[in-house]
Order: sequence, then structure tokens, then C-alpha cells
Amino acid sequence: MAFRLTIETDNAAFDSDGHESHIAKTEEIVRILWKTSIQLSEKTVDTASEIIYDINGNTVGSWHLD
Repeated sequence: MAFRLTIETDNAAFDSDGHESHIAKTEEIVRILWKTSIQLSEKTVDTASEIIYDINGNTVGSWHLD
């Protein structure tokens, strides 16, 4: 079994908005990981996948469990 997670961080949801650049990026990554952990905990099958969306609703990646 493998778990794969891909997140592209090149869009506005990961921009600094006047903060240090790593703060906005890490906050959005943490939000995505939190949501992913909830999605995984709700799965009852051995295989699953989801598209990952940033806070603005843009597709930024996916995760796969197989």
C-alpha cells in the first residue's frame, strides 16, 4: 500500500500577503493537510483519492491511497 500527496505551491493562496513568505505558504499547507487528514479518516476502503483545492478553490494537487 502507498500514500502519495502532491501540492503545487505556485499560486496566490501561497503568497505572503505582506507577511514573511514562508508563513503564508506553511499556513496553507497546514490547512490542506488538516483537510486531507479528515478526508482520510472518513474513508472506509483501502483505495481512495481526492483532488486538492487551495483556499481560493483552485486545484493545486491530489492525494492517492492504494
